[in-house]
Amino acid sequence: MMPLPAVVVVGSPNAGKSTLVNRLTGTRTAVVHEAPGVTRDRKEIDLEWGGRRLVLVDTGGYDTGRDQPFADEVRAQVEAAVAEADLVLFVVDGRAGLVADDHEIAAVLRRARAPVLLVANKIDDPARVALPGELYGLGLGDPLAVSALHGLGTGDLLDEVVARLDALGVPSRASGEEPVDDAVPVVVVGRPNAGKSSLFNAVAGRPRAIVSELAGTTRDAIDTVVETTHGRFRFIDTAGMRRSSKVQGVEYYAYLRSLQGLDRAHVAVVVVDATVGFTELDLSVASEAARRRCATVLAVNKSDVAEPDLGELAGIAARKLRQKPPVLAVSALTGRGVDGLLDVVAALDARYTAHIATAELNRALAALAAERPAPGRGARRLKMYYVAQYQTSPPRFAIEVNDRGLVTRDFGYFVENRLRRRFSLEGVPVIIDFKGKTR
Repeated sequence: MMPLPAVVVVGSPNAGKSTLVNRLTGTRTAVVHEAPGVTRDRKEIDLEWGGRRLVLVDTGGYDTGRDQPFADEVRAQVEAAVAEADLVLFVVDGRAGLVADDHEIAAVLRRARAPVLLVANKIDDPARVALPGELYGLGLGDPLAVSALHGLGTGDLLDEVVARLDALGVPSRASGEEPVDDAVPVVVVGRPNAGKSSLFNAVAGRPRAIVSELAGTTRDAIDTVVETTHGRFRFIDTAGMRRSSKVQGVEYYAYLRSLQGLDRAHVAVVVVDATVGFTELDLSVASEAARRRCATVLAVNKSDVAEPDLGELAGIAARKLRQKPPVLAVSALTGRGVDGLLDVVAALDARYTAHIATAELNRALAALAAERPAPGRGARRLKMYYVAQYQTSPPRFAIEVNDRGLVTRDFGYFVENRLRRRFSLEGVPVIIDFKGKTR
């Protein structure tokens, strides 16, 4: 299957790139805020228009000021995206006119191999607003007037994008040719500055996300598909997760993207900072991943700086986390443990998506029933007749009982833990429905 053509959206900070990306894709995937410089990493979103499928790439604001945080890193990400583009959308503020950054971006784009469409954004009424004459002097063709906020002109823009791709002879994938996405969705989560983006880059094998010692560098959820000897994975890098009560401003939207990343994933890699230790916040992040029904593994990063006591950490995880996730040491800097992490992720996904034979389940049910007396009320005792798995991803089981009102919370946990141990489901969510026997 041919890869989708890449249309890269570039521009100066606060030109409205992410708003335009959300409008064109009909999503709210890109983080949008009134403050400039919110987007930092590349964000890829699939789009279909006029029977053609393509991927739209949102980028950070290209800022020539050396005093802005991450300005050099953002420019490097933008230039890397442009180098891989089939077509570039250069977004400028058509209402306020050009800024100094726009002239430098234009110079970069004139040297690029990919053709460019100049997009004048924030034109809420094209009939009444004359575009600044300086836009025509950039040497990038006539600008297309749009309003990303209100959607004006965006259909014409997409028509022009498709026409340009057709004229360039970029291979098209028809809407009926849906790709089979067999990549295992894996989200990388953790507290701020635990090294999530560094680990993400180590797995991806290239600087896909901006890395900094400053907490809160990543703001969007960034996807990258990685082919390995362990399988094909879609890794999702996310913003650092704080307690929701402490999140405000643009961090709030980044926090929501992190939660959405958990909702999309089969496996959550919870990154723990070995130099800080296993904190309550780490437990909170791992618990949130479990609540959103992800299989979990604790990756103790920065093990090249501080050697973690894995036995102690595994004991804490087994006592305090319901899924009892595996714990392993990694170093994003040296690559230590990354291959082993991929092996664990592949094994977790295999168990997450597996179906256990009914006969095996019922043998396990008989064994655990003999191990501990069933709860009861008065002379009436709980009886478990039959168990079957009726869902995968995550595994879900139904146990037929005589009276579900006799099932206590403690006994439910006992059954869950015994099934987890019997079928090696450590780190995997196990959902059990006790169903009363019908007459």
